[in-house]
Amino acid sequence: MKKLIVIMAALVVSVSVFAQNGIIAGITSSATNIKDAADKVTDITQYHIGVTKRLNLGIIGIQPSLIYNVKGTRLEDFDYKTISFKTGFLELPVQVQVGFPIGSFRPYVFAEPFLGYAITNSAKSDNVSIKDIKWDNIKNRLEYGAGLGAGIDLFDRLQISLRYFWNLGELYDGAEISEYIGNATSAIQSQKCSGIMASVAIFL
Repeated sequence: MKKLIVIMAALVVSVSVFAQNGIIAGITSSATNIKDAADKVTDITQYHIGVTKRLNLGIIGIQPSLIYNVKGTRLEDFDYKTISFKTGFLELPVQVQVGFPIGSFRPYVFAEPFLGYAITNSAKSDNVSIKDIKWDNIKNRLEYGAGLGAGIDLFDRLQISLRYFWNLGELYDGAEISEYIGNATSAIQSQKCSGIMASVAIFL
């Protein structure tokens, strides 16, 4: 057991030595296409920012990040009442990349599971009073899901990526929301805050 611990510790140190550290930031939209993201920018397009670490292993790359990811969503019912939420998650995504270097460029595709925990939340509406809406009776703080996307590394320092992401857990309790806006009928994608992320990372 001690030998195994020593070996695992050595691997962790090796990864830390060879991995590149960086900062990452971009936009997060709970729309499922770019046109919707542009049309509804004030309701559902927010931002993310954090730190990232990249390890290139030939054509395979591993890139975990720790980000503050603000996701917006807009819930509607048949009476045209709406509530817009803005929730900030402390999120841990881990990209598994497959890419082929071409000179100073490295285009790649990736899959990305993620886990997050909500730490901030706000709500607003022009149609109903929302002063009595409480966090715990309409929203779960824990989120998890996966993303698929593509990106490009430029000169080993700059990275640009675009991904679709899907929240797989239930973020909102429709029954509780109905107390405030009637028969809430928001689309599943909006309830789950699934959508698009565009990111830029700079490595040191």
